[in-house]
Amino acid sequence: MNYVQKMFLTAKRVAMGSAEVDVEAPPFVGLSDCSACPNPCGDDDHPHYPSYLKINQTMPLLHSVKSYERHVLISTGKEDWESHIDSDKSSLAFYLQNAIDKGQQRLRDSGSGQSVYRIVLTNSSRKAETWDGPGWQVVVLPDQLVVNNVTPEQCDDFFEAFLEPPVGTFGQEADGSNEIQSRDNTTAPSSQEASTGPSFSSAGGDQGRNSPLSREVRKGKTTFIAHRWQAKAAVMICSHKKRDKRCGVTAMILKKEFTRILRSKDLLGDAEGDVEIWLVSHIGGHKFAGNVIVHRGGVSIWYGRVEPCHSQAIVDTTIERGEIIRDLYRGGANGHLDAYKQIAW
Repeated sequence: MNYVQKMFLTAKRVAMGSAEVDVEAPPFVGLSDCSACPNPCGDDDHPHYPSYLKINQTMPLLHSVKSYERHVLISTGKEDWESHIDSDKSSLAFYLQNAIDKGQQRLRDSGSGQSVYRIVLTNSSRKAETWDGPGWQVVVLPDQLVVNNVTPEQCDDFFEAFLEPPVGTFGQEADGSNEIQSRDNTTAPSSQEASTGPSFSSAGGDQGRNSPLSREVRKGKTTFIAHRWQAKAAVMICSHKKRDKRCGVTAMILKKEFTRILRSKDLLGDAEGDVEIWLVSHIGGHKFAGNVIVHRGGVSIWYGRVEPCHSQAIVDTTIERGEIIRDLYRGGANGHLDAYKQIAW
């Protein structure tokens, strides 16, 4: 059992009220252990970055990620955005960031004792092709949620429904009840489900066998449809060229290389067990381009100074084996993995 699997097992046991398992130190490996190219890399079998890019090669990568607990990604189908996504009033990011700021300030002022943690909000290239409507599709990690058709008017309700509950408690109200309803309402939850939050239920019929498991989530005046994100992992590459040219240039090269490798392993896709590739807006540290986040098993691992020759090692080591490449490691949720918090699924 690898480290990521142990953390996931711990999270499930915590959610079920069982004793935690001991989680060992994360399994860091060096690039030399991954059969990556030497530095400097002279391999002609993969692309290289243009020499004019000024990428910092001296500053330490470790702890260069500010602590956070949730990552919210808006599916836009685009690969670049306005320099500051939360200043673009034509996008959901403007309204959702405002709702996050207001909601977190309300929690600070309430004196309820609930922790107010950092939420990272980015746009992504993910395409929302599973529904018709005027709003946006939003992914919430590490909760493994995909929420359809979110509109600017619903952002305050979205915060209360999905971002205010602490990580690992989604689906449970303060009084022990929940506002999450099965879409088909055909099966009553078992006693175990009642104690840990209701399970997802399929949408019935032949189509339901292949459709994402889903729930209705009611908050305020809004009924959201939330699906479980089913892919095995996501590779998120910062491509925000309007913010910084380095990420805009390196992302296109990395995307092509990750696509080639994942296709060769028959892993590219959005079904259960697949790996998705998302181009995302500013995540910090453009000087460390290429910037890549691998989300797998409820854990986000941030890498910096990723070269095309590292793509194979990241797929083989992090995505397939759950190991972390120390030479590229910037941090993860909560700053680093030893401060990892429980997740819901």
